[in-house]
Amino acid sequence: MTEAEQQQFAARLREDFDQGIVWSGKMVQDWIQEHFGKTVYLGRTYEFMRLAGFSPQRPRPRHVGGNEADQEAFKSKS
Repeated sequence: MTEAEQQQFAARLREDFDQGIVWSGKMVQDWIQEHFGKTVYLGRTYEFMRLAGFSPQRPRPRHVGGNEADQEAFKSKS
Protein backbone atom coordinates (compact mmCIF):
# COMPACT_ATOMS: atom_id res chain seq x y z
CA MET A 1 0.00 0.00 0.00
CA THR A 2 1.07 3.55 -0.55
CA GLU A 3 1.70 5.90 2.37
CA ALA A 4 -1.64 7.64 1.77
CA GLU A 5 -3.46 4.29 1.70
CA GLN A 6 -1.74 3.22 4.92
CA GLN A 7 -2.84 6.44 6.60
CA GLN A 8 -6.42 5.97 5.42
CA PHE A 9 -6.38 2.38 6.66
CA ALA A 10 -4.92 3.40 10.05
CA ALA A 11 -7.60 6.07 10.47
CA ARG A 12 -10.31 3.50 9.77
CA LEU A 13 -8.81 1.06 12.28
CA ARG A 14 -8.73 3.77 14.96
CA GLU A 15 -12.34 4.77 14.28
CA ASP A 16 -13.54 1.20 14.58
CA PHE A 17 -11.38 0.54 17.65
CA ASP A 18 -12.99 3.52 19.39
CA GLN A 19 -16.37 1.92 18.69
CA GLY A 20 -15.22 -1.45 20.05
CA ILE A 21 -14.82 -3.14 16.68
CA VAL A 22 -11.82 -5.45 16.45
CA TRP A 23 -10.47 -6.33 13.01
CA SER A 24 -9.16 -9.71 11.94
CA GLY A 25 -6.59 -10.30 9.24
CA LYS A 26 -9.34 -11.48 6.90
CA MET A 27 -11.33 -8.29 7.51
CA VAL A 28 -8.24 -6.23 6.65
CA GLN A 29 -7.68 -8.30 3.52
CA ASP A 30 -11.27 -7.79 2.37
CA TRP A 31 -11.23 -4.05 3.18
CA ILE A 32 -8.04 -3.46 1.19
CA GLN A 33 -9.48 -5.37 -1.77
CA GLU A 34 -12.74 -3.42 -1.61
CA HIS A 35 -11.28 0.07 -1.12
CA PHE A 36 -8.01 -0.06 -3.03
CA GLY A 37 -8.59 -2.93 -5.45
CA LYS A 38 -5.43 -4.65 -4.25
CA THR A 39 -5.01 -8.28 -3.34
CA VAL A 40 -2.72 -8.90 -0.38
CA TYR A 41 -1.61 -12.05 1.37
CA LEU A 42 -3.07 -12.64 4.81
CA GLY A 43 0.37 -12.39 6.41
CA ARG A 44 0.83 -8.88 5.05
CA THR A 45 -2.41 -7.74 6.68
CA TYR A 46 -0.86 -8.24 10.12
CA GLU A 47 2.10 -6.13 9.05
CA PHE A 48 -0.27 -3.35 7.98
CA MET A 49 -2.03 -3.58 11.34
CA ARG A 50 1.29 -3.24 13.19
CA LEU A 51 2.26 -0.25 11.04
CA ALA A 52 -1.04 1.34 12.08
CA GLY A 53 -0.17 0.80 15.75
CA PHE A 54 -2.30 -2.29 16.32
CA SER A 55 -1.44 -5.92 16.88
CA PRO A 56 -3.49 -8.98 16.06
CA GLN A 57 -4.82 -10.37 19.32
CA ARG A 58 -7.36 -12.94 20.34
CA PRO A 59 -8.71 -13.84 23.78
CA ARG A 60 -7.29 -16.95 25.40
CA PRO A 61 -9.36 -20.03 24.65
CA ARG A 62 -11.52 -21.42 27.43
CA HIS A 63 -12.35 -25.06 27.93
CA VAL A 64 -16.00 -25.82 27.19
CA GLY A 65 -16.41 -27.88 30.35
CA GLY A 66 -14.35 -25.55 32.53
CA ASN A 67 -15.62 -24.65 35.99
CA GLU A 68 -14.46 -21.19 37.11
CA ALA A 69 -14.95 -21.94 40.81
CA ASP A 70 -12.72 -25.02 40.58
CA GLN A 71 -10.13 -23.08 38.60
CA GLU A 72 -10.00 -20.31 41.21
CA ALA A 73 -9.64 -22.87 44.01
CA PHE A 74 -6.76 -24.53 42.14
CA LYS A 75 -4.75 -21.31 41.76
CA SER A 76 -1.77 -20.79 44.03
CA LYS A 77 -2.37 -18.36 46.90
CA SER A 78 1.29 -17.34 47.31
